[in-house]
Amino acid sequence: MSDEPVDATEAVADPADATEPILPEDADLPDDVVAGVDAVRGPLPPLRDIARVKQPSTIGGAVYLVVLVLALVGIGIAATGNWRLGVSWLGSSLLVATAGRLLLPGDDAGMLGVRRRRFDTLLVGSVGIVLIVLAITIPDQPV
Repeated sequence: MSDEPVDATEAVADPADATEPILPEDADLPDDVVAGVDAVRGPLPPLRDIARVKQPSTIGGAVYLVVLVLALVGIGIAATGNWRLGVSWLGSSLLVATAGRLLLPGDDAGMLGVRRRRFDTLLVGSVGIVLIVLAITIPDQPV
């Protein structure tokens, strides 16, 4: 044991309890640490990089966004009362996704390509067709 008094700022916390490092108040820190570099997580990205919207990097990404918009329109139409038309829009959006997956090569498919092309097109296309057929064939219910 040493006879020197222990400074409270040098106390070490239990690492399991600490989420951020404990630094003495009089530590000589570089300017980049003071300006926003977190000692645990690394430098903070500039605000313009956070706020920038990324554009699709493939043609399939653009087709995916079109499919997403068509599906949201279908959900909106179905929520407002005309469920047949809304479900038809949903089925049509899935058929657009199927066409995009069939026509685009594997590298350009983007988020449309989840598994093998045959599986993607069979599954998404059949669900789209089933939705449209159900919207057409379900009889009106009496009120």
